[in-house]
Amino acid sequence: MQPHVPRETVDAARTLAAHKKIDVVVALGGGSAMGVGKGVVSGETRSLIAIPTTYAGSEMTPVFGSTDRAKGQKSVRRDPTVLPKVVIYDPEATLELSPELTASTAMNALAHCVEACYAHEINPLVPPVALEGIRRIVRSLPLCITNGRHLDAREDLLTGAYLAGFSIGNATMALHHGICHVLGGRTGVAHGVLNAIMLPHVMQFNADAVPDVMTAISDAMTPHPATPTMPSPASGGGQRSAPDEVAALVASLPVPQRLREAGVPEAVLDSIAAEAARNATVQNNPKPVAEANLRELLVKAW
Repeated sequence: MQPHVPRETVDAARTLAAHKKIDVVVALGGGSAMGVGKGVVSGETRSLIAIPTTYAGSEMTPVFGSTDRAKGQKSVRRDPTVLPKVVIYDPEATLELSPELTASTAMNALAHCVEACYAHEINPLVPPVALEGIRRIVRSLPLCITNGRHLDAREDLLTGAYLAGFSIGNATMALHHGICHVLGGRTGVAHGVLNAIMLPHVMQFNADAVPDVMTAISDAMTPHPATPTMPSPASGGGQRSAPDEVAALVASLPVPQRLREAGVPEAVLDSIAAEAARNATVQNNPKPVAEANLRELLVKAW
């Protein structure tokens, strides 16, 4: 499996499934494996069983994306037929996940929680679930980075990713995921890496539009006294905003801190801003977004 679910991979898998008269597809792996599995069952009577080995959360959503690599465009849509019929969470399957993939896919999960908290027309049941996902991700991720074989921390992080996937699966995505989809389709940089880089900047942009949500997120990121063995790098003296808390978390992780470190050339920023300005997901944001805003965001992140 390759990042961003290349369309030709999905087409080849669908052809094979039809030839072999496949009834059940098992997707074992990260978000891209889940994406190809979803592509095989989309619009068909086949069933999907998902066994995630990262924290991308795709196993909990009816969202299906694929990338036309020739055009450098990633398309994302909702299709209820792709939602897995069974999901198996086994923390032992994540024990060998590298610190880099642990960090980047967990930041994808954190971004799911953040956007689910301020989505348009949100189901009132979703934000409490998303905030609990944030608590688990923030407290367990640092320990998973320092000791990847800590089974309790891995289980806690996997539970956080499950809550995150449920949350975004029952909410609408906004600026953050929209711009990451455009960036990923154009540059090929892994989705989790883009999430880690962009999330603090997007949160800072949206902060004045949803101040109560940002306060709730910041509170959720504060370590609870009952979990002293899983400290958060976001803790410490002084009062920081939710975007600052997330930026501090990202700075502690083995992930690129800026788009240029991830291999995104400065020359593509203008065209990415223009494409993102036309993206429906980007425009589904709690704060209006213009092309100039997107350009400024990208430059800050670069």
